[in-house]
Amino acid sequence: MRKEMRIESPLIICFEHDGKTITHLHPGKFTHEHYGMLIADIVRHISRAFKVGEDEVWEWVDKERHHPTTDVQEVKVQ
Repeated sequence: MRKEMRIESPLIICFEHDGKTITHLHPGKFTHEHYGMLIADIVRHISRAFKVGEDEVWEWVDKERHHPTTDVQEVKVQ
């Protein structure tokens, strides 16, 4: 049986400042596994919002993952 993993009130903010992409993750008490699950949830929400299949969204996620258009420059876990 899989243990349930949840993030209560998650917030991910990405913005550009002085030419840098800044990312804030809140709350910081969770793991990369929690945030990985959150990314999957976000893909499902995006596919539903734009009325496209999840695979269409994952295609663009994979393109960006394999050939990033921005560098990870500053990440704050709060």
